[in-house]
Amino acid sequence: MEAALMTIHPDGFTGALMAVESFRDGRAVLHGPGGCRGYHYFVAPKCYSKAGHGDYEKYSVPYFFGHPRVPCTYMDEEDYIHGSGSKIEESLPVLCSENGVFNVFIRSPGAALIGDNISDAIERAGCSGKAMAVEESLISQPFSSSYDHTVRKVIQWLDPEKKDTIPGTVNILGLPITSNDWESALEDLRHLLDLMGLKVISSPGAGCSSLDVKESVAAEFNVIVSSEYCARTAVYYEERYGIPAISCDCGAPVGFDAVQEWAETIASRAGKSAVLVEELIRDRKEMVFRRIKGSLYTNKVKCNDFVAMGDGSVILPLIGWLYDYLGMVPASVTPSPGGDDSTASRIRNLLKSMGSEDAWHSDPQSGRTDFVFADGHTAESLEMTGHCRKGVDIGFPSLARTRFLPRPIYGISGAMYLLDEIFSRE
Repeated sequence: MEAALMTIHPDGFTGALMAVESFRDGRAVLHGPGGCRGYHYFVAPKCYSKAGHGDYEKYSVPYFFGHPRVPCTYMDEEDYIHGSGSKIEESLPVLCSENGVFNVFIRSPGAALIGDNISDAIERAGCSGKAMAVEESLISQPFSSSYDHTVRKVIQWLDPEKKDTIPGTVNILGLPITSNDWESALEDLRHLLDLMGLKVISSPGAGCSSLDVKESVAAEFNVIVSSEYCARTAVYYEERYGIPAISCDCGAPVGFDAVQEWAETIASRAGKSAVLVEELIRDRKEMVFRRIKGSLYTNKVKCNDFVAMGDGSVILPLIGWLYDYLGMVPASVTPSPGGDDSTASRIRNLLKSMGSEDAWHSDPQSGRTDFVFADGHTAESLEMTGHCRKGVDIGFPSLARTRFLPRPIYGISGAMYLLDEIFSRE
């Protein structure tokens, strides 16, 4: 009997913590027991490295205990009986003593049951300008929805003053730090927007600072990468500051075709030209063709099957591109929780047009496939257990691997990364 696939599906609790850690000067504070901290202080720098080696010594103090990321109030059994308000108040002078950092308290699932008012404790301690709390429990929410919710809450707390709109400027929304090499992706997307004459002011949820957020309200548009991670944030920007969002029906800019459609959609809405982006994509396509034309004719990739597991906004364009561009066939397709119904419907219609309706939510272990496109852990596990020839990271990174070369999934460099993985499978 086939063993069940052990996948990693981070919940809304983790989504909230990672959203806070996505801010350059933000610090997620875990209000809960120490056991909830270990995974998160390990994965936070894996996704976004902010602390240097010399920083660790000064964090040999309570609540940090030698590690600068995701400090914790270390609740114990007594706190669950008598309340944990004192733990919060005692931690605030330590947490708020560092200049240039704002703290966001996130409740653990257990701490959420007690109902201690963290916001009141922050106010009593006189730390309202350096700390805030996400009071609601988000564990039952999908990772992406919680990420979006928390980014919006931080922006609300920062409460930027409305500024005059600067024509030709945009913010990038919906690029999570848990995405494979998001920093390279951000650089790539900035370059594409620059080719269209658009300047990026800020990227909330992807390495921006509180100062960047305050400047972000001058943008003319918000451009969306993966809608799962910014739907609420985009609505808030439009309702509060009158900044409209630009999204693409094709989903995220994954693969040459979707990158071009994404750029053309933005250019059309912003009154710009995508000609230079189109030329760059054409040049890359020609280079790719020269390198792989022999491989295509020997069927090295054509008719290979694949498994796709991840955010709907990512796997929608990925499936279409692999099928149309390389002649690959979907064997199993499973969107992550948190996507909208319209994206799911488009994926199912796409599979139907390919004659692959049975791939929808089918067991990725039902047979041996050529490729698995999934989060790093799942891709690695299925490759190691012989369920595929090659596992390709397109989501939450594998904690067992450290990468140095650019490996994004978005933009032109993302398409090149995917091709490199596909054609170097042996």
